[in-house]
Amino acid sequence: MEVYNGPHLIIKYEQENSRLINTWKSSPTNDAAYREELIEHLHIIQKIKPSQVMWLLKNLTFKVGDVTKIWVDENISKPIFKAGFIAKNQTGFDQVVFVVGHDVLSYIEVISIFKESYLNGFKPKYFVTEIEARNWLSEEFNTKGYKDKDPKLAITFKGIDDNGKVVFEFREQASKFDSTINSFKTLVEQNHFMRSNVEKYSFLTPREKETLKFVVKGYTNKQISEKMYVSHHTIRTHRNRIWKKLEIKHFSDCLKYDCFFD
Repeated sequence: MEVYNGPHLIIKYEQENSRLINTWKSSPTNDAAYREELIEHLHIIQKIKPSQVMWLLKNLTFKVGDVTKIWVDENISKPIFKAGFIAKNQTGFDQVVFVVGHDVLSYIEVISIFKESYLNGFKPKYFVTEIEARNWLSEEFNTKGYKDKDPKLAITFKGIDDNGKVVFEFREQASKFDSTINSFKTLVEQNHFMRSNVEKYSFLTPREKETLKFVVKGYTNKQISEKMYVSHHTIRTHRNRIWKKLEIKHFSDCLKYDCFFD
């Protein structure tokens, strides 16, 4: 039964499961539009009091700002959590699920809104498909007595798809989902940065590379000159040449080169 159809969000209620289904039919264009839809969601959930909630995020690509993330925590998530009508699965997770699809990195900004560092004790689940999410909510997975025998991150090569792209599968404890994805995202971004800038970096002399290494570690010109046994003026010259060769316009740009050093 459809209970809300807004500019970007559709909400349906499955009474037989006491389950609220939130589907983003389109992505909001700004924080205000995003907040308005969540306020409608809050009003409906407070009225219906479902024991389960499902979010379908396939069409949600809007990058939420940090201020709005905190606003969501204080004004949406905490009131719902404190109301107490959301049930818990036998594994200890609240019966709130997010279906993020296969392209997890595209949704990491959205997922970060609900990670445990923001919410006190709130533990949602994340799934690739709606079928998996529904099975978990219906407890069709046999989780009784389940124990992860190997808590380490497992990465498996799954082959090459029809488009020639390498496919990997990784398995990690659900409680570490956010930190694992964020770490993976950082590695991917660093790898892309290195491949895009290795040619410019190669134009630096050995002494300029040594200087840059100290710069990204936070050393001052005076400290670098003492470590490299050269004058303060020489370090300033090195830095000017580094900035020119790497086309650095802001100091923060040079910090990205820390991925070139151990």
